[in-house]
Amino acid sequence: MLITVNISLDYGRCEGSGCGACVCICPTNVFTLKEGCVSIKSPEYCKLCGNCLEICPYGAIEIEEIDGTF
Repeated sequence: MLITVNISLDYGRCEGSGCGACVCICPTNVFTLKEGCVSIKSPEYCKLCGNCLEICPYGAIEIEEIDGTF
C-alpha cells in the first residue's frame, strides 16, 4: 500500500554537499543523486521509515503524511 506524503528538501542546506546519505539509506529509492545534487525521484514510494531524516547531517529533509502527521 502506498502512503501519500509530502517530502521537501531544503536545497540551501543540501545542494552542493554531494553527500547522498539519504539516497544510500532509503529502502524504496525515493531520492536520487545526479551530478552532486540530491532530488526527490519517487515520493509515492516513501514508507515513512524516517531513515533519511536520521542520517541527513544537514537537516535538509522534511516529510509529512498528507492525511496525518509524521
